[in-house]
Amino acid sequence: MIVRKLSRHLAIPAAVIAILLIGIFAWLNHAHQNAGTLYLKDRFGDRSAINPISISGDISDQYASTTFEINDGQLSVHTELYDPPLLLPDHYKYVNGGKKRIDNLEYEVHGEGAFYVMYYDKNLLNAKNNGQSSLVYTNIVNADSDSKYSNSLEYGLAKLGDHLYFTVPTTAENTGTNGIYELSFAKDGTTRTVAEFSLDQNKEGASLAVLGLAAAGGKLALILKEHGHVVVRGYDPESGKMLGSIMLDPSSSMYSDQYEAYSNDMVLNLVFQNNSVQTEHTFYHKTVWSIDFQYGMQLVDTTNLDYASTRKDYYRSRMNMQYLGGRLYLVYTFTEPRPEDRFDSFLPIHLMIRVYKANRLLYEGELVSDLNDDLVNTFNWPEGSSYDLQLYDYRLFDHLRLERGKGE
Repeated sequence: MIVRKLSRHLAIPAAVIAILLIGIFAWLNHAHQNAGTLYLKDRFGDRSAINPISISGDISDQYASTTFEINDGQLSVHTELYDPPLLLPDHYKYVNGGKKRIDNLEYEVHGEGAFYVMYYDKNLLNAKNNGQSSLVYTNIVNADSDSKYSNSLEYGLAKLGDHLYFTVPTTAENTGTNGIYELSFAKDGTTRTVAEFSLDQNKEGASLAVLGLAAAGGKLALILKEHGHVVVRGYDPESGKMLGSIMLDPSSSMYSDQYEAYSNDMVLNLVFQNNSVQTEHTFYHKTVWSIDFQYGMQLVDTTNLDYASTRKDYYRSRMNMQYLGGRLYLVYTFTEPRPEDRFDSFLPIHLMIRVYKANRLLYEGELVSDLNDDLVNTFNWPEGSSYDLQLYDYRLFDHLRLERGKGE
């Protein structure tokens, strides 16, 4: 009887000790997961400049993901381990000529004169709908078969709510009629013409090229080059009425045909490379134009963005931005330019944060991490040795987002 009572009393502290040990091991595991190097380093200006914005993203590979968030200038971090490891991490990035992802669906466009827009859903539960297409007929004349389009056809896709729109990225050699079309993927659906416009001015020696289509504030933005200048026309998606036209670069500068588009609320931010500024081949000279569609359309900001980076690191480079309260908030990566190095896509990469107001830099910071430790053995690989390097074996900065701050 005494032995039974003693055993019963000993079981209570043993259970408590076991619970405490489990808690300690869980805490140590959590601390270990979040022990990597990650902190925000101020390089210029006052950090309070980023207080109105929330910045988030992750550093991830197939084994783990470290998510980060900056609110009111304060960094919070959480790491999740993958067990088993992911077969292929989702590090999607649109590159010219590839599939364009919009809201978890990936689109591609094929055709000439008549165009097929197809989509694919990575969710296996919806895979039965993959390959469904919407057909667009146009009256575009390809005068020069060697340069049919100014950009890949996917540049012509834009989405507003549940509606997908398309225009053809035509060149200054094209004539006939182009347009903006609302697509339908329903079995008996038909494409709706939102607006049409003539390309026949190209017959008379004029120059009109369509670069692509974007959307912001419930409106459509047709992005053009007229006589070499970047021009944006705004359209109402329901009536097809043109809201206005803005020449973004009245100067003699020459800008790339390819661009990046970032929209938030009512503002569309367009990013073009300025090809008129010639310095080292590793230096970017970009211009960001911010267009507000809240009341018609208005160019509210122009910012020149300069930074050094290798131009060959397409897969890892990332950027996002938001225009809010008269300021341009920007987060982007750059890869250390080392022209003599043979591993362009495996050089040290950095994540930067900038804030501009009226084209004046207010703040610059770097999210310092140990990500580049993954690359030490790679870019010190012995000359002449064989190698098989896979980008998804290395951690990447990804899924960068900027949103209005929680206290705003």
